[in-house]
Amino acid sequence: MLNRLQRTLMQRMRVLSFLLLLPITAFAIDTPPNPRGTVVDGSTILWEWNWVPGVTQYEVTVDGVVVTTTPDPRHTSGNLWQGDHSMRVRAIDANGQYSGYTETIKVIIGDIPNNAPTPAPITTTPGNTPNNDQAANSGWGAPSNPRGAQTGSGTVRWEWDSVNGANNYEVTVDGAQFHITSDTYFTSENLWIGEHSMHVKAIDINWQYSEQSGTAKVNVVDQNTTQNQPVQNDPVEQPNNDVAPPPQNDNGLIDPQSWNMTEVYQKEGYELIFSDEFNSYNLNPARWRTQLRWDGEFNGERYEYRVINGEDQFYVNPLGDDSDHRDLVVPQHNPFEFNGNRLAIRAVRNPLKNRNTTLDHGPLRDIVAQQSFLSGALTTYDKFHTKYGYFEARMKIPNHVGSFPAFWLHHQNTRSQGTQRTEIDIMENLGHAPWFIYNTFHYFTNVSTYYGGDDHFVKPIPSGQVYTGTDYSQDYHTYAVEWEPGHVTWFIDGEKVSEVWNGNVDQEELYIIMNLAVGGNWTNFPTSSGGLGREGWDHFPNANDINQWGNPALEIDYVRAYKRR
Repeated sequence: MLNRLQRTLMQRMRVLSFLLLLPITAFAIDTPPNPRGTVVDGSTILWEWNWVPGVTQYEVTVDGVVVTTTPDPRHTSGNLWQGDHSMRVRAIDANGQYSGYTETIKVIIGDIPNNAPTPAPITTTPGNTPNNDQAANSGWGAPSNPRGAQTGSGTVRWEWDSVNGANNYEVTVDGAQFHITSDTYFTSENLWIGEHSMHVKAIDINWQYSEQSGTAKVNVVDQNTTQNQPVQNDPVEQPNNDVAPPPQNDNGLIDPQSWNMTEVYQKEGYELIFSDEFNSYNLNPARWRTQLRWDGEFNGERYEYRVINGEDQFYVNPLGDDSDHRDLVVPQHNPFEFNGNRLAIRAVRNPLKNRNTTLDHGPLRDIVAQQSFLSGALTTYDKFHTKYGYFEARMKIPNHVGSFPAFWLHHQNTRSQGTQRTEIDIMENLGHAPWFIYNTFHYFTNVSTYYGGDDHFVKPIPSGQVYTGTDYSQDYHTYAVEWEPGHVTWFIDGEKVSEVWNGNVDQEELYIIMNLAVGGNWTNFPTSSGGLGREGWDHFPNANDINQWGNPALEIDYVRAYKRR
C-alpha cells in the first residue's frame, strides 16, 4: 500500500507531465518582430516594428499607456519630456485576436541636437515590389499634386495623385493626425477656423514608405461658409422641402434642423430662441465657444490659464485664437466627437503631462504639463445669453470614477459690470454615483473688480441632491429648468424634482455651459456629501485611477432654450 506522501508525489508528477504537454503559447498570431525607436528631434520618437502577415491593427503602448491602435507598423510620439520613454506593441487580427506583447523598448530623450537619422526613401522600378534590402530606380516616388478644398462647414477634402505600386497612403493633417487609407483622398472634419496643412506618403504592400509629398494648405475661413465648391463627384445635399423655413430674423442661434420638428418650435406657451440638435459633424462657432470663462474672465485670456476648483482636466479649445494652444494642445485630442446624431465630450489622459506641480494659474505650457486629463467645455458666452426662460438638454452621463459632467447657466456680466456672479446648476453629477443628480443656485454679494464677493449657496426644495432610484448613466435623460422672476424649477424627464424661491435669481442675464470636468475638490468629499469619501492623502486621481482611466464621455442629443410668449 502506498502511504499518503507517495500518493501525493505521484499526483503531482501526473499534473506536471500534463502541463509539459500543453503548448507554450496560446496566441494564434505572431508577435510583431524587431520593435525599435528612434529620436527624430529633441522631443519626438518614431517607434517602429516589422509587419506581421494577416494582421489588421497594432495596439501601441507608450510609457505604460495604450495610446493608439493603428494599421501602420509605426507610431510617432511627440512633445515628450527629457528622460526615458518606453514602448511595446501587440498585433490584432481581423477576428479581434491579440498576439503577445513585444519586449519593451526604451529610448532616452536628452538635450540633443536635431540630427537623428530619418528613414531612407524607397524607390523601385514600376511593376516591381520593393523590399527591405533594395532601393532601386525612381519609379516609387512621393504622391504628387497634393491639394485641398473646404467642402462644407469645418470640413476639408484633401486629394493627391495616385502612385503606381502603392497599396495605401499615410495622410498627416496639421502635423499630428495620422491616417491610413487606400483611397487618393481623405476628409478632415470639425476643423477650427484658420490654416490647415496636409502631406502624404505612399505605402507598398510590404509597408515600405515613399518620400513625403509637398504640403497642401487650406484656410478654413468660416465653419458655416463653404470656401470652395465641392470637388467633382461629391454628392450634393438636396434641400428638404418639408422643413419649415426659419424666421426672417434668424441669427444662426437656432439649428435649422429644429424647424423640422413641430413639437420643438411650436412648444406650447414658448418661443424657441436657441437650439443645437448636434446632427452635423462640427461645432457651429456662431453658437459656441470652446473656452471656459470663469467668474467674469476667460480662462486663457492674456495667455494665462487657471485651474478651477482643484479639477484635474485641461480644457482643449479648438475654436480659440491662441495659436500656441492650437499648435500644442488641439492636435493631441479633440474632445468634441460627432456621429451625425449626437455630440460627445470625451475626456482622455493627457499625453502632454510631464510634471506633478500644482500651480493654480500660469502660462499655457506650465498648466497643461501638470493636468492629468484633456477634456472639453462648450459655452454660449457673448453668443447667446438671456434673462428667464426654459432651458433643456437631453444627455447621457458617464458612470466613471472621477468624471464630473455639468449643464449650467452662468453670468454674462463681468465684475466691473455689476454681476452677482449668478449660477444655476441644471444638472451636475459625480460619475462614481450616477444615481444622484445635483441642482443648485449660487450667487455672490459685495462683488467688486478686486473682490470676488460673499458666496451664497442655495439648495432647492426638497433637496439639491435628487435621487429617484434611476441609474442616469444607462440611457439619455432630459434635464431642464424653468427660470421665472424670483423662481427656478428643475425637471428631469419632464417631472418636477426641485425648486427655489429667491429674488436674487433676477439679477442678470445668463448663458449656457455644458462641460465634462474631471476630479476636483468635490470628488474627495465625504460620501454624505456625494464624494468618494477618501482620506486627504488619497486624493483623486491616484495611480490606480490613472491606470484604470477609460476615456468617459458626456453624450448630448440636443440643447434648446425658450422664452415665454
